[in-house]
Amino acid sequence: MNRIRTALQKMCRALPGGWATMAAALGMSVDGLENRIYERKGQEPSIDLAMQMQKASGLTAFAEAVAAESGGVFVPVDGDDMENSEDLMALYMKLAADVGRLAQEWQAATADGEICKREAVELDNIRQEICRTATRFNALSLRLFRREQ
Repeated sequence: MNRIRTALQKMCRALPGGWATMAAALGMSVDGLENRIYERKGQEPSIDLAMQMQKASGLTAFAEAVAAESGGVFVPVDGDDMENSEDLMALYMKLAADVGRLAQEWQAATADGEICKREAVELDNIRQEICRTATRFNALSLRLFRREQ
């Protein structure tokens, strides 16, 4: 199943009332919503529809799926509650721990001379987490310590 469809389904399930609530929020029937998400009858979800679903659900699942399909990661940094250097240091320690976890997983995965599908998925999940944390760390560092010149 592709990531975009999975994200759209996740956003529908996130609302109380699920698909029916999402369809109502979008001004369409459940059948119409399903036809777009499952690409039935020649229909497909538009970017505008996906963005409306993202807003209604309060999730960033669509943005995350697009980033992953593009070989990247989505990192929300606006509205972050980091307020001081202690919070930032805790984030840095998480980043260091994630890098250590990647090293351990890589060592275990390559011990037999090959990386299986399950191992590849786990390594990629850790990579994405490291990218998100490092990007967030940099953005928050600038927010806390940047001095305008």
